[in-house]
Amino acid sequence: MSEEKSYTNANGDTVFTSAYLRARKTCCKTACLHCPYGHTLKKSGLQFSDWTPERAAEAQAVLTEAGEAVDLTPFLPDNVKFIEIKGHVCGVLTKNHIVVKKLVLLPHFRDQDISREMVESFLF
Repeated sequence: MSEEKSYTNANGDTVFTSAYLRARKTCCKTACLHCPYGHTLKKSGLQFSDWTPERAAEAQAVLTEAGEAVDLTPFLPDNVKFIEIKGHVCGVLTKNHIVVKKLVLLPHFRDQDISREMVESFLF
């Protein structure tokens, strides 16, 4: 996947990957979804949405696509969140009242320097 330049999202739009954007060697400052230079995160930040029973399959799909086997059960319902950038789910996290316990990012979002510390700075 690291050499993949783009993919087609669920809406049929072509989305450039962070590998493609990094190969350009400069940030275009247009808040690309997968900006590896941090511009989109600085401009839009991270958003969080709650896990609900209706979104259980979505959470499991994120974990499966990310190749992670995480038991969410001990954290449900209040301590599981979806992580979003510009309204697009980029991962799932488990937390307690002060720290992120587990951070799982979808593959296309792993090259954007989204760390546990960064997520905590937006979440808490």
